Amino acid sequence: NRFLAFCLNQGEDLDLEEGVWLLAQSQYPDINIAAYQALLDSYASDLRDRIDFGSGAENILASMNHYLFSELEFRGNEQNYYEPENSYLNRVVDRRLGNPMSLCLVYLFVARRLRLPVVGIGMPGHFLIRFQASTGEVYIDAFNRGKLLTKADCIKYLLHTSHGFQEGYLAPLTPRRIMLRICSTLHQIYTQMDLPEETARLQRYIVALAK
Repeated sequence: NRFLAFCLNQGEDLDLEEGVWLLAQSQYPDINIAAYQALLDSYASDLRDRIDFGSGAENILASMNHYLFSELEFRGNEQNYYEPENSYLNRVVDRRLGNPMSLCLVYLFVARRLRLPVVGIGMPGHFLIRFQASTGEVYIDAFNRGKLLTKADCIKYLLHTSHGFQEGYLAPLTPRRIMLRICSTLHQIYTQMDLPEETARLQRYIVALAK
């Protein structure tokens, strides 16, 4: 009910991190949200000591990638891509395992603590982070260990999908649209798993977020 109220009462620019933790609590009611947030704070604190913020985007992102994907060993869950746990941030942090969206959220929340210019890009079928550098934009694929992509790489990827390329596919998503996409992904997973109660629960969230 708390998450549902959050969805109904917050605007387009809702607090994405608060929403993601409330969603996690709807499935895992006993989690300590403050402890998970403190853990993300500690990731950012470690990185603050390592990053040369005066260097170029690629150096900054290389430090982020090495820390998150080599040291902490966050990785994409390729074996069980459609596992519900890949979408709940507490389980993603516990297991260091997630889907493109949840891994991008970890990246986004840590980067924002460092005041880095990052936004979520909701391409059809794949979620990325965009880093706005003075020299241009860099796209980050957190599911593939933070692989750096150019806009041309993203366009090429889209042209090889059934969606084709539209400029809007590379536009930042509002926090509310990101929240809606997370819930839609979970709704699809629960539908495929034939879990009617979970499917109905997620349907309520989708209706609330779509208003």
